[in-house]
Amino acid sequence: MSLVVVGTGTEIGKTIACAIMVARYSSLFPLAYWKPVATGSIEGRDTLEIERLCGHQAEILQESYLFEPPVSPHLAARLAKKRIRPESIIQAFSTHRKRDPGRALIIEGIGGLLVPLTSGGYLLADLIQELKLPCLLVASSTLGTINHTLLSIEAMKSRDLKLVGVVLNGPENRENRQAIHKFGHLPIIGHIRPIHPLSPKNIGRAARGFDRKALLKSYLNSDQG
Repeated sequence: MSLVVVGTGTEIGKTIACAIMVARYSSLFPLAYWKPVATGSIEGRDTLEIERLCGHQAEILQESYLFEPPVSPHLAARLAKKRIRPESIIQAFSTHRKRDPGRALIIEGIGGLLVPLTSGGYLLADLIQELKLPCLLVASSTLGTINHTLLSIEAMKSRDLKLVGVVLNGPENRENRQAIHKFGHLPIIGHIRPIHPLSPKNIGRAARGFDRKALLKSYLNSDQG
């Protein structure tokens, strides 16, 4: 099986969560990381950051669509006089799966759940629906996260997306954690505290305490998907 990592918004910690998941589970299962759509490459690429942090532990797949401006995908494509074709992403996913059926993909989304991929209003949520994959939601641990996280959970449930749990990113906040768990009716898979410096060694250290109950294990085991 494979897993889509989505966030309550942009710059929320999805890439770090993906790196920690690779470090946590790559010794158990063959894994690959893929971010099919990315913008803001003029400022840096998440794919290259994953390669730097844990590229020796998993295969790093290249983006299907990559744009320089740090803006919404639909706008970035329009500025580049291009068009994001969801069917091409779905075909690329199928190709990646067929090329190595024994490998699970950790797929990083872009922005938040309802970010538009096309000017016609095709959203990231629509793509996830078509891929028919379970999701992991990454949220901030700080002020405002209860509302943002519960809104994202509600939006995912209304679209019948399978959400396996929440990862909190940022300083420890027990009250926010308990509220999201209680009102979102979902497990808190892990809490990623600030990592300084952001290095392969520190990612590995964070991975050792991540998902202590191994709740994600069945979703990354290709024998069960």
